[in-house]
Amino acid sequence: MKKTRLISQYSIDIEKTLTDWFYSNTDSRDGVFIKKIIEPKRKVMIFIAEDYYHRIGSTLTLTVIVEQTLNQTSVEVVSSGGKEGYRYFSFSYGAEQSAVNRIVNFLTVKGFTEIESD
Repeated sequence: MKKTRLISQYSIDIEKTLTDWFYSNTDSRDGVFIKKIIEPKRKVMIFIAEDYYHRIGSTLTLTVIVEQTLNQTSVEVVSSGGKEGYRYFSFSYGAEQSAVNRIVNFLTVKGFTEIESD
């Protein structure tokens, strides 16, 4: 599992931005799961997609959790599951990190700053 956290003080339409990104950058046949929780002073959105990676023979899940308040937007990106079976000692060949990096690079261009990475 790989994860990172980003924040931004800029006001962008993060819902549209991430929805467009997920639909144009994932091959999920079932689409993208999007859940919104709207409260008076904050909005929480959860985006989940999974893709099958032929080079590792496994499915990888990308989850993005957004918390948007009046002052800032916080984004957590988590990639999991992209490991080849135990016969190869669960190697991911960097697939999880690659998935996280794609969206982190995209959000960085949009004004986000990476503040935590694992």
